[in-house]
Amino acid sequence: MLISPHLVFPLLGLLLIGLAYPLARRQVRPNRWYGLRVPATFANEKVWYEANAVTGRDMMRLGIVVTATALLLQYLVNLRLEAYAGICAGILGIGSLILTVRGWRLANRLLREYRRSAGGA
Repeated sequence: MLISPHLVFPLLGLLLIGLAYPLARRQVRPNRWYGLRVPATFANEKVWYEANAVTGRDMMRLGIVVTATALLLQYLVNLRLEAYAGICAGILGIGSLILTVRGWRLANRLLREYRRSAGGA
């Protein structure tokens, strides 16, 4: 039994929002499983919380876009299932890549700034 993309993509968008909310609110401690886990976030706890907060907000925005697109496309546009799934998957994939790169770059920049300010103090 296959699950319809018309159900999967709105649910994925909602899942992103749900997973992002604690990150955006700085409620997730450094860990090995959940959040933006890159070397810079593990090197400094302040970087962890700041980079994950920004990434969490970006994730929430992506979740809203994915959910809205998935619902609007299925109710307002008459697309073949393959086209619908391709558009939704493309938005999800490209958006995920962008938010990951953005978070990683931010974490690296923040770590450099914290190290520079700690060295100059």
